Amino acid sequence: MKLLVLGFILQVFGYVAVGRVVNSFKESCPQFFIANPSDQNVHYPPTVLQDGQKPERYKQICQLFRNVYRYATLYDTQGRIPVYSAYYYDGSQKTEKVAWKIEPQLDDLNLGPEMAIEATIMTPEKGKKQALKQDYVSHSQEYTRGHVYPNGHTKDQDSANATYTLTNAVPQTQKDNVAWGAKVEMKMMKFINDNCDKGVGHVVTGAVPGSSWMEIKRDNVLVTEGVNIPEHFWTAFCCHDKNTPALVSGAWLASRGSKDLQVRKKTVKQLEEDLTRLYGNPQGAFSMFGGLCQGSVMSRFYYAVTNFLLDIFTT
Repeated sequence: MKLLVLGFILQVFGYVAVGRVVNSFKESCPQFFIANPSDQNVHYPPTVLQDGQKPERYKQICQLFRNVYRYATLYDTQGRIPVYSAYYYDGSQKTEKVAWKIEPQLDDLNLGPEMAIEATIMTPEKGKKQALKQDYVSHSQEYTRGHVYPNGHTKDQDSANATYTLTNAVPQTQKDNVAWGAKVEMKMMKFINDNCDKGVGHVVTGAVPGSSWMEIKRDNVLVTEGVNIPEHFWTAFCCHDKNTPALVSGAWLASRGSKDLQVRKKTVKQLEEDLTRLYGNPQGAFSMFGGLCQGSVMSRFYYAVTNFLLDIFTT
């Protein structure tokens, strides 16, 4: 029951930060993904999407800030939005807002591995494969920079600072941003704090591309496809129950509506089935926790109680 927590602590101090746009989550920053309960050296990142026509489209990023890996992001360079960010929730506190940053290595692998303020990055390739500040500023009346890994799920200022990178943001109306925070982020955080061992758990949260785009310019030339505006937002968590050896999990899927954000509670398995369909995944079923956290390790009674508690905290 305590292995998940102990394993994470050992791994945080055991991995060396060496470059951030990586070839493999498993090799570079596996600590943010759930481990096999019987072997803490085996981790299960969510499905890494592939595009047969554009093999360089999706990039795995170990998000580095002040020489410490803070979380992991699968980034879509075509849509200029993240597919998902995966992190380890271990508490929260109020933090200050800071300036937004970008990932230098997305545009030029010869640049430094740390996220950086856009103005400090000098390369003619800047913004070719990612969103820039001006993209959101020019559409500020319509869209905010919606955190994928929320800054409200961090327990110190450095961790919060690391969430302020445009590789961790999607276009989101202010109304949807507020609704997602209230209906999902706050309630999931409360559930983890109240029911998970030591108040910690693994979280994966992301967005599904839509058919609309924010128009952008590069070198004063309009880009055919700018920054994608997602149609769906989703998140899932998995943790050890604080009173039993069971794994506890939950998930949410939201759709942009004509008026209000439509949020639905899901099991992890249900959300994986939805994402398999929504992403049109050519590799097969979309997976978030390597087949764990789907309720199979719980007794039917315990699973029913867990879902009852989810209903209490998410309505």
